[in-house]
Amino acid sequence: MKFFGSYAVVLFLVARGQAAFKPPINNTVEYAVETECKTCPYSLCTNKKFYEYDTQVTLVCWTSGTVIDGDSNASTWLRTTDDCYVTQYDLTDYAGEYETDLSFCGPESTEEHITYDSARTKYNTECNICDNNSNCEVIKYIKYGTDITVTCWTDEGALVIDDSTWLKTTDNCYVAQIGLEDPADKSVLDNCGPVGFVQVNYTYPEKVKQRSPSPVPVKDEKELEKRYLLNITVGEDYAACHSCANTTCEVERRYPFNHEVIVQCYLDAGLPSPNSTYEEAYWYLTTDFCYVRELDFWESLFDREYFLKDVTQNQVPFDNGGNPNGDDE
Repeated sequence: MKFFGSYAVVLFLVARGQAAFKPPINNTVEYAVETECKTCPYSLCTNKKFYEYDTQVTLVCWTSGTVIDGDSNASTWLRTTDDCYVTQYDLTDYAGEYETDLSFCGPESTEEHITYDSARTKYNTECNICDNNSNCEVIKYIKYGTDITVTCWTDEGALVIDDSTWLKTTDNCYVAQIGLEDPADKSVLDNCGPVGFVQVNYTYPEKVKQRSPSPVPVKDEKELEKRYLLNITVGEDYAACHSCANTTCEVERRYPFNHEVIVQCYLDAGLPSPNSTYEEAYWYLTTDFCYVRELDFWESLFDREYFLKDVTQNQVPFDNGGNPNGDDE
């Protein structure tokens, strides 16, 4: 039997003798953790609904899906009256056992409904827990030229330059389409549904206190900083773009006055002399993969409150697996 999301329907089916569903249970989405309610009980499934903090939900049955936090005993997902699934991990503590107190949703509820497509990063890219560069936690960093697998798309994400489309990857995080070689194939991929602002959940239901926290990116002693595409404008007669962050390096191209340049991140190359200003220390890596001095632009990334530290030079490199501790080869 396929459950259609309304407890009234359950009562109707019970009355007809087609099912013996146990009464539903009310609970609340955990405090300060917003929650995605998914179309199937797996982390890569698309979202049907998005619950704000402290939303009361009615749980009608349980099923099995993605194991939470590597705990084989934490694979229980719960269907709500919105006909979508949340994990017990996202709810406030429940004194009983969902698997005992609720009915099983049925074998159909364990089926995966996920689309897949291949993609490749064109620029250094961060993969975030939600579709925004400003306040969504970075799950991993991905080097340019890396092959990734994407599962769905949304065009309601934060605008990056002029593109608001983001894609979810099999790492369960979102990359901006503008950083990829090709746009999303919407004929192949499902829409991700409502994404909203989600966070890594560092709290756990009472009965699973032994779980370790959800994994977060490992950081170097020098903190990894934001990196994504931003457009700034040349403020000199021309801006030389060098093969490395030094004026002695080969000039690969020149950007003319008032030309818009898209930058990926910055590098602190240090002051070239004791009398140098800080603008001479900072270099921007452009999407042409060459370096321009900060002082050659009208704007500063720091004035715009963006901090894009280049970790490919003298700090923690990107790698093809997106591991910030990998080798830059």
